[in-house]
Amino acid sequence: MRRRVRECEEIRALLSDYVDDELDPQDRRRIDEHVGFCPRCRRALANLRLALDRLRGLSKKPPQAAGDLEAAVERIRTSWRDRA
Repeated sequence: MRRRVRECEEIRALLSDYVDDELDPQDRRRIDEHVGFCPRCRRALANLRLALDRLRGLSKKPPQAAGDLEAAVERIRTSWRDRA
């Protein structure tokens, strides 16, 4: 049980990089396998993707506000990494 908790923590720490496609193939496979059987990590990945998609959907603001959107997305990614 303890090993599984630690594995989940390690996986969640990588989810932001996973979504950004910044992982090597071995780490991507590890995450794919883990979220295949772990409902909590699968839900965390789905929630992260949903949050980022919704933030990107806010880009209906004037062009000068586009930098604000990217800054918000980056703050969320940083917060996600720090929490994981």
